[in-house]
Amino acid sequence: MSPLDPLRLKTKRLMELLDQTPSDETYDDWIEKIQHLLNEREAFIAAHSNLLAGANQAIIQELVADSRQIDLKLSAETAKLGVQISQLRQTQSSRKSYVDPYEDVDNSFSPYFDSRQ
Repeated sequence: MSPLDPLRLKTKRLMELLDQTPSDETYDDWIEKIQHLLNEREAFIAAHSNLLAGANQAIIQELVADSRQIDLKLSAETAKLGVQISQLRQTQSSRKSYVDPYEDVDNSFSPYFDSRQ
């Protein structure tokens, strides 16, 4: 058993979580689990950096490859969130303009329509 096995297990669990597609109801919990595992990995790496220096190169290469995959998956998820946020903003602005399309118009234009001043 390698001293880096806890890090490898956390990494594998994180990759499994990122492979899942959560429903809208469980999305927040899914994000919290991912954040928790990322924090645990970061704390383990910070606390055991001396183990990384003397570890087997095959294990290090495996961890680096897994970290790259995790980074790609997190980047893709961030991009999805960006698209969802922009769509939500667009929906909110169109809904707002549908409710009152003249809300942003200055109220001082009414004398132009009045023949008597």
